[in-house]
Amino acid sequence: MEIIQILGLSLIVLVIYFILQEQKNPVALLLVLAFSLIIFLVVVRQVALIFATLQTISMAAGVNSIYLKTVMKILGIAYLTELVAQLCRDGGSSALALKIELAAKIAILTLALPILLAIIESILQLLR
Repeated sequence: MEIIQILGLSLIVLVIYFILQEQKNPVALLLVLAFSLIIFLVVVRQVALIFATLQTISMAAGVNSIYLKTVMKILGIAYLTELVAQLCRDGGSSALALKIELAAKIAILTLALPILLAIIESILQLLR
């Protein structure tokens, strides 16, 4: 299982990080950044499998694929934003993390707007 390997490597990286951090070594943050990238690349394959499965289900249910793609983009933005914001916090820049999160929220709202409009239009048609 990949998650067991990720967790095991995470513990090793954490120990090395604490040792480097005690020595005030700037490589400590780079180690965390590199390992975060590795985790991201491993997880991307699993996300692609999930997306393919959801796409198959939505096609069988007759759901417009645009809605599914939009939801998947929103989830991607949310997860990537969380990853980058946490890395910023680890690097000591909480202010930058907050600005990244604000930008992501606006991007998510922008992507979700067509779905919200479609829901409102459907409700209005039901009320007529």
